[in-house]
Amino acid sequence: MIRVSNASVCAMEFTSFKKKTEVSDDELLFAVLRFERQLTQVEGIVYQCLVRNYDNEYANVLFATSMETIKSLEAVIGNTKETQDFFSMVEMNSVQVEYHEINKPDFALPEYFGCIEKGKFSLKDSNQQTALLLASDAVEDTYLNQYENTKGHFISRRDENQYAEIVLGQTLGSTKEICYGYFENIACLSLLDLIDESSMNLGFWYVVG
Repeated sequence: MIRVSNASVCAMEFTSFKKKTEVSDDELLFAVLRFERQLTQVEGIVYQCLVRNYDNEYANVLFATSMETIKSLEAVIGNTKETQDFFSMVEMNSVQVEYHEINKPDFALPEYFGCIEKGKFSLKDSNQQTALLLASDAVEDTYLNQYENTKGHFISRRDENQYAEIVLGQTLGSTKEICYGYFENIACLSLLDLIDESSMNLGFWYVVG
């Protein structure tokens, strides 16, 4: 992981992938470390980390001050040896890139987090974005902030009526336990009531580098 600055962030890129079977975990990790050192050259990049889930998938997570900064990376460092070495270890047909517009003004990343909970969804009524953000604030104020494990929380917009709730937690275990408690909290149930249940996709990722 690398922190370039402490600036507020308004964009996140979440790129998941699987490594090639002949590539060891350590080889991938060291390649990512070489890749991420380039990010200190890119104005607007704030933080990068590598995460993993229980399905043996990895994800490269970038936070930046603007979406334009994230989308400019290919032009800036796409052809470097460090980037190409990293890409050579990845099963390219497994790559999924998500761009997240963070819907929380002046959001600052915590000093440390060890886990990312990412719940993707659509709204039952696409005109309910304001209600979604208000419900998210209530969940944070009355539930998530009661736990020391919660280090950060926001709603992001991925596309037309496509959103995600992101929780940055200290540990994977506590973050999962708190998430499953949503069904016992009134504010959380109000948030869930806005969501099209068939669109929900919940994932937990732990930081490895």
